[in-house]
Amino acid sequence: MAGQILWGAWAWLDGALRRDAGVYVEGTAISATGAYADLVRRYPDAAVVGGEGCFVLPGLINSHDHGRALGTVSLGVPDSFLEVWLTYLAMVPQLPPRLAAAYEGLQLIRSGVTAAAHSHNPASFEGMFDEARETLAGYRDAGVRVAMHPPVMDQNRLIYDERERFLGGVPPHLQAAAQQAMQIPSTSTDDYFRGMDDLYAQHHDAQHHWAHIQISPVVAPWASDALILRCADWAREHDTRIQMHMLETPYQRQYAFRRWNKGFIAHLDEIGALSDRLTLAHMVWVEDSDAALLAARGVGVAHNASSNLRLRSGIAPVAALLNAGVRVGIGLDGHGLDDDQDYLREMRLAFTLANRPGARSADVSPLTVLEMGTRLGAEITFGAHTALGVLAAGRLADVVLLDWNAVKGAWCPPGFPAEAHVPEFLLRRAARAHVRDVMVHGEWFVREGRHTRLDEAEISRAVCEAYAAQPPPERGELDRFVRQHYAAWDEPQRAQHL
Repeated sequence: MAGQILWGAWAWLDGALRRDAGVYVEGTAISATGAYADLVRRYPDAAVVGGEGCFVLPGLINSHDHGRALGTVSLGVPDSFLEVWLTYLAMVPQLPPRLAAAYEGLQLIRSGVTAAAHSHNPASFEGMFDEARETLAGYRDAGVRVAMHPPVMDQNRLIYDERERFLGGVPPHLQAAAQQAMQIPSTSTDDYFRGMDDLYAQHHDAQHHWAHIQISPVVAPWASDALILRCADWAREHDTRIQMHMLETPYQRQYAFRRWNKGFIAHLDEIGALSDRLTLAHMVWVEDSDAALLAARGVGVAHNASSNLRLRSGIAPVAALLNAGVRVGIGLDGHGLDDDQDYLREMRLAFTLANRPGARSADVSPLTVLEMGTRLGAEITFGAHTALGVLAAGRLADVVLLDWNAVKGAWCPPGFPAEAHVPEFLLRRAARAHVRDVMVHGEWFVREGRHTRLDEAEISRAVCEAYAAQPPPERGELDRFVRQHYAAWDEPQRAQHL
């Protein structure tokens, strides 16, 4: 059977920008890349998709997310700093896992995302692995590859330190709610690892990469050293990866100094937990020495620009990380500025925030940001040797065609944008509305802006009906006491982060 030529006025091929170029796809993989005229000459019987009005990109990689379907603001959960926001999160209504993942997958693939890291928020820790299986099925329905991260914790939930002081400030009528918010899941860590063994055996797909089962000591202060090391051992034994939230807030940084009188990254290195299998999400409140150490150990970072702003965490030092040689990807975290899972807009924000004030500040180029959303994201999410994130011969056929004419707008000067200007022009203007066609594993899942398998209107109706069948969320009263607790931690001379 003849393959397909996918081409455009511009194509991001083999890590370089090419004019009038594209890829030749046979089955599930890319067989060749090159100039459009050469591809037509080599494969005269191939079907042709695209044209001068298209821009060809690799499938985008969302390196950290939670798959909540709708944004939390639309569910009655206001933005706040993370530790307070978590008290609200408990009141979010729950969708059936497969439906939530299908809806989430639809939003992502319509944004050009073909693979995502899913940090699971279980409705029930007892039923978490059944939820994970249904979630994998929902993403598969939508055509999105997923790195699945079932969470595990064994300490310090919500309140990192001085828990007795926190409880002492909570009035009697809220004591039960406070204890519940701080409660560690009743399932044992042994049960968790048995569940991970089963999930891995049943669903880890090292051949086609539809699903990778990865381990997650979910938030750094919530996991003991022993648990983190056991997770690292499990990842190594199963030849997979580990992801955890790290240094998202100033209070997580302060916890490390309270506990060990040193930064979190230095401590993890001391116990032997840093490796090239590890990806750390957020990484806002880092020490000056962390970037070099992460690079030396091969640790990846998932940057979440919108979420870090909305949850008042600050701006991660992306330029310093990249300049040290750290591999950095981009994640939506389910918390984009516009609450719409627009990955192209998230790349725009990451590009803007990475370039800091001052003539001495390092530049982060638009080409680097494209790498963060594709090749680098694939490496830190699925592994350096996974055939994703690059349009090159032998790679899996995950391809996005943007409507280049719509990106350019009503008028551009003749010959503009020139090749040198194209990457920044793309980052400044492209959005999910410009995603025209999306191929995953050689199959078209989006054509002319419409999903080929799922009825988006039907999925949306099902989501609305599922939410409507549940009682409206009731905002708790713990938030001000959590705020009071952490306010006592604030230090007048703490490190300056915007």
